[in-house]
Amino acid sequence: MKLLVSCVPYDKGKSGISVYVREIVRALRNEGHQLTLLVEYGEEGDIHAPKWTRKPVLSMLWHLAVLPFWIARHKKEFDGLVICAANRRVCAWYPVTTVATVHDLANFHVKGKYSALRMFYLAHVLPFFAKKADALIAVSNATKSDMVKFWHVKPERVTTLYNGFTAQWKDAANSSETGRGEAILYISRIEHPGKNHIRLIEAYSKLPKEIAEDHELILAGADWKDFDKVHSAAERSPYSHKIRFTGFVDDIEDVWREAGYYVFPSLFEGFGLSLVESMARGIPCACSNNGSLGEIAGDVAIVFDPEDVEDISNALKKLLSESPDERSKRIAEGYEHIKKFSWHDHAKGIVNEISRRDKAVLFGIPIDKLTHEEAVEKIVQMARRPICDRAAIVATLNVDFVSNAVVGWPFKGNEELWGYLKNADLVTADGMPIVALSRMAGCGLPERVTGADLVPAIFGRFAEEGLSIYVLGATRESLEIAFSKLPHAKIAGYDTSVVKLDEDQSDIIERINSAKPDLLFVALGNPKQELWMGRNASKLKVPVMIGVGGTFNFIAGQVKRAPAWMQKCGVEWIYRIIQEPKRLWRRYAYGLVKFSWLALRFLAGGYRI
Repeated sequence: MKLLVSCVPYDKGKSGISVYVREIVRALRNEGHQLTLLVEYGEEGDIHAPKWTRKPVLSMLWHLAVLPFWIARHKKEFDGLVICAANRRVCAWYPVTTVATVHDLANFHVKGKYSALRMFYLAHVLPFFAKKADALIAVSNATKSDMVKFWHVKPERVTTLYNGFTAQWKDAANSSETGRGEAILYISRIEHPGKNHIRLIEAYSKLPKEIAEDHELILAGADWKDFDKVHSAAERSPYSHKIRFTGFVDDIEDVWREAGYYVFPSLFEGFGLSLVESMARGIPCACSNNGSLGEIAGDVAIVFDPEDVEDISNALKKLLSESPDERSKRIAEGYEHIKKFSWHDHAKGIVNEISRRDKAVLFGIPIDKLTHEEAVEKIVQMARRPICDRAAIVATLNVDFVSNAVVGWPFKGNEELWGYLKNADLVTADGMPIVALSRMAGCGLPERVTGADLVPAIFGRFAEEGLSIYVLGATRESLEIAFSKLPHAKIAGYDTSVVKLDEDQSDIIERINSAKPDLLFVALGNPKQELWMGRNASKLKVPVMIGVGGTFNFIAGQVKRAPAWMQKCGVEWIYRIIQEPKRLWRRYAYGLVKFSWLALRFLAGGYRI
């Protein structure tokens, strides 16, 4: 995908937004997307803001009123626009599909955070234009709640995508470098009152002398608004000799190595990147209980009221006084907790929001508007990608899938299965009722793309490309017959073991990973195969996997497909019932009744997500 990424403002690389910009650009590039970077004057990028925009107010005006005209002239060059800091910069209108990330609405929480003019702009001008973006991203549920409350955005318009962290948790867990020092660290620009340094210094000053003398307080970050008040508070502390300001640090790892503990007392944060970083490095932490910090901390950090100096001091005492066993437990919980934070997932979420214009969303499930040939090529491209932290999932949606997954009174569904389908990397319409419903809803899919048709085509393209295939499921007999009839692609292996969802069958994962296939076919039938793929995606070292049900039985000739005319008319299910009436009639009858009911609700506007 060709994306224009607005990296304005970048704050000279000295803020949390700067970290966000760097990591998202890296993650999007790692995913293979072609990026054009829009940067401030003097920064490294592809397109530069004019020299006269050096002042923030002029930068805001240029981004708002001038940039859209430039994008309009070049809109054919881009599939979408990514605004990395929509709580700071937006456009008056959006000539291309736009995803805007909002980090925080601190101006509604911290009085006097900015000048009166800037506070007016952030409260009354920016929200009006930000809400015009095609998709809004919040980096935490706390920020999403603020957008609903203060910007009056409908909750369904905002998607929460957590930020990631720079260090890899496995590397951090095994590193002997983590937690070597005894200092208390706080990384933040020195800004008053928002970052709450003064109350932290006062709380530190209340510690018993024997504790404070053993634990230096390091305040790392560049001087910002009213920094002199913070420095003055440190000078007044009885432990002023133990309080150290580092200024902006080029190599932040030097500071992390001195830290044995981390504290985050900010009055308000949209996310709190350094909190997750501390957990990744095996450093116990304490933080504010407000905004997103309590949300991000979970049960791992000690939380306190950031406006209560006594409460902050007590939290520091508790943190510094924990036994070795308590400390080890807190560190282990941190390593487990941070698995939910991933830049890769965040970048993927942004791309998904942009690509929704090329999708039909039925029952909350985005279905790709692709022809059969386009779907095959997309899967081949996915198979060529480097292995990421999770395998990509392809689902072939039909009436049975909807019947199993979607909840719609009075019918039950499977929320877990629905979640996997909603977040699958590629979904095709394997059923004429799905195609027909999309067309009636005005988001028409071009054609039916079935798993049974995809498999032979994928085998043919993989044979041409020299890519390898692994199959999980089906029977040995059906696979061997099917392989003899299919184009001779490289078979990395196959596994006909009985898969049990409620058991840990790590040996299956190990065999697949050892074979190093480029694509994994999972032939277990729905919902079993989608549940297995969703639960194991992060464990598999495979670029992409696709659920294909009984396709290999069809290819082997053990089960006959309906005639072509029945497939085109969407009545293939009648043929299947005639083949196996005892096994299938109840299932198909239930599925058709439920799907018809859900479809009626959808068309009537009663089932929208």
